[in-house]
Amino acid sequence: MSDIYVRPYGERSRNPLRFLLPVLLIAAVVGGVVWWLLERPESIEEPAPAAAEASAQPSSSVASKTPSTAVAQASAVDVQRMYNRAQSELAAGKLVEASALLDEVIEKTTDPALKNNALRVQGRINVQLFLSAVPTPEKKSYVIQPGDSLDRIARRNNTTVELIRTMNGIKGDLIYPGARLLLPAVPFEVLVDKSARQLDLMMNGKLFKRYSIGVGQYGKTPVGTFHTVVHQENPDWTPPSGGIIPFGDPRNVLGTRWMSFEDKDRPDLKGFGIHGTSQRDSIGGETSNGCIRMLNEDVEEVFLLIPRGTQVVIQE
Repeated sequence: MSDIYVRPYGERSRNPLRFLLPVLLIAAVVGGVVWWLLERPESIEEPAPAAAEASAQPSSSVASKTPSTAVAQASAVDVQRMYNRAQSELAAGKLVEASALLDEVIEKTTDPALKNNALRVQGRINVQLFLSAVPTPEKKSYVIQPGDSLDRIARRNNTTVELIRTMNGIKGDLIYPGARLLLPAVPFEVLVDKSARQLDLMMNGKLFKRYSIGVGQYGKTPVGTFHTVVHQENPDWTPPSGGIIPFGDPRNVLGTRWMSFEDKDRPDLKGFGIHGTSQRDSIGGETSNGCIRMLNEDVEEVFLLIPRGTQVVIQE
């Protein structure tokens, strides 16, 4: 009986599954814990109030562009509508209302093309109003005194006889004491920008009308402060080579008006002036011998508005 094995009391059978299942269970638990540790989101600290507020806002690029772009677009639309309203008022003959709207357009627009158009229309309105019987801040009232003449009134008020006639609808020279005249309130000033090829007619520090011009070749147009001296209609031309070319001759480059300007402190600067031309393609470039060249219709307008002695400031 020695070859017979008798299992002691309480000894369990050695079934492999009894040891494998606990091992698998422990491995599964450990693997799950490891996976959770690797994949869990990082802890997020509670943001400070300022940080929380900032995190609630859009990104910097969106926040800086989207609202401002929308406002700019809305503003551009409003300004364009204002310009269109000004055109409607102008077509209806309401010059004062159109002028006020254009003032706002010029102040508010960021579109260079729209601003230039508004300035161009505004200039035309300014001239039309100034030459009319409508009272404006640019004009003053004058009561004719006994012994007055148009020439005397013009000299005392730094203006021209022709401008007084035009502003007041006077034919001839006959005036009556006690009657009222409209006169320029302050003198005009001419400001020339050589690089921009433009002449600004200023009144009381404000742009009255802007004109395109031609300037001297190779920078010949002098810079500085000058005053007009000779004002001449239908001028003859004395070219640098000598001789006289009469008005109407195709070789005469002065157009229909001539206004010379001089600087008393620089008497060597002679022969310069503002004049007209019929050569429209010469405006906007360096096309003269040093003078300021304007279209005939423009120089005739300036000639009417400014008297002898008007200040002319020329800048590079």
